[in-house]
Amino acid sequence: MSSSAPTTLPLAAPSWLDGLQRTLQATRTASGQAKRPRAAPGASLVQQLTQALEQAVQQGELRAGSRLPSVRALAARLGISTFTVAEAYTGLVSRRVLSARKGAGYHVASAHLSARRPSPDLALSPRISDDWLSLNMFAQGRDLLAAGCGWLPLSWYGENDFHAALRQATRIAGEHLASYGHPLGYAGLRQQLAGDLSERLGPVNADQIVLTHGVTHGFELVMMGLLQPGDAVLVEEPGYWNLHAQLRCHGLRPIGVPRTAAGLDLAELARLAELHRPRAVFVTTVGHNPLSTTLSLRQAHQLLALAERHDLWVIEDDIFRDLDAPHAPSLAGLDGLYRVLVLGGFSKTIAPAIRVGYVACPPALVQALVRIKMTCGLTTSEINERAAARVLADPSHRRYLERIRHRLAAARERVVDALSDIGLQPLALPDSGLYVCAGWPGASADDDPHAATEHARQARTLAQAALAEGIALAPGDYFLLEPRATSWFRFNVAHADDPRLRAFLQRAARQLPRP
Repeated sequence: MSSSAPTTLPLAAPSWLDGLQRTLQATRTASGQAKRPRAAPGASLVQQLTQALEQAVQQGELRAGSRLPSVRALAARLGISTFTVAEAYTGLVSRRVLSARKGAGYHVASAHLSARRPSPDLALSPRISDDWLSLNMFAQGRDLLAAGCGWLPLSWYGENDFHAALRQATRIAGEHLASYGHPLGYAGLRQQLAGDLSERLGPVNADQIVLTHGVTHGFELVMMGLLQPGDAVLVEEPGYWNLHAQLRCHGLRPIGVPRTAAGLDLAELARLAELHRPRAVFVTTVGHNPLSTTLSLRQAHQLLALAERHDLWVIEDDIFRDLDAPHAPSLAGLDGLYRVLVLGGFSKTIAPAIRVGYVACPPALVQALVRIKMTCGLTTSEINERAAARVLADPSHRRYLERIRHRLAAARERVVDALSDIGLQPLALPDSGLYVCAGWPGASADDDPHAATEHARQARTLAQAALAEGIALAPGDYFLLEPRATSWFRFNVAHADDPRLRAFLQRAARQLPRP
């Protein structure tokens, strides 16, 4: 063997491993457990393992290039979950203490890399934080039960013909591959979308549609094309966490309008519009994220009247429409694309990786949005757009969507019943879509701020304990503009219909303090 080959850490109990085993044994003894140790709400096995490994590196017990035991081997040696070891290793890789080599496992990073490691609170840290959630909500390859995620189970997507459509799309003529494509996006998909939108909105021209890399990219075009830094904008609260972050990145001032089981608080919206003079309101009419409720037709009319009175652009996020009944209210349909821009995409229905979306807007805004699109990223992927167009043109796609809606409806009913049996109360009964938000009843911030804050702390602590068992939860305060006391979670009904989650929540219910 070459002398430069990395050393492999033996499992013969080096001092750091000895110390960690003693700590875990003490934890087990104190908690009265006779078998495998589990993370109590106030303690984290992930954190203990992370600290022990990092200290061993800093003190020279683990030298640069040393190979660590595999996840499975170290978990077996310590008598803990493989998920716990994987989270610790992943966090240390993100902080450049360790490096991961495909097919070769985990190694101690070289000294110059570990010296530059970022702070332990960055997004791939094993601690539940807004940064961790921002990246790991999308980490489908992490072997987690993604109970709070935003996509369908991968097996559900397999029922459509996207793979065949993608193969066909890659067979385009060479001249298409050798060009950037049209600034508006692939004409065939825009024409297909114009026909579909015209059924719901009235006449829509293909040249009113700008194709994007998904709805998030569409938000970028809107923020940069219509708004200026310092502008106030109204958003739903709770609401889409990434939208809140995007607005702040562009120097905009998001102002929350309460959205509850009763819908959008339009009286509060009117008051805030008078007070702050916002330029736009962002709203999800159908399948709201995270409540999965749909605005009534009456509220949709009232919202448009308020937008007219206060001269607001209305940005309608329509990403969940295909998961609802086809004739649910549409702000763009009621408005006729006059002051409403509607954004949609196919990550929820065709495939998350397709990254194809669109903005349908008034004709006068097209040039401004396309200018931003070309300035910031040039054209979008014609191959992906051609694949999406083929899927939408297939008559079986509508039958596939109908099956998805039926499966989600059945899963919603089972999940709501299961959560209720455990004692979790829904914030609102979902009308459609992917989610249900629910939590244990607790003191409100108005009645008892200290008790409410403690209850919210329990939500984050519970999410951390779930992560140690391979379950990713999404705490409710993640969907608010500012951190404040919450005791609820967003559950994806297609993933939360799982006995592992129910067993975890049942154990947690027995440990949580009662109001």
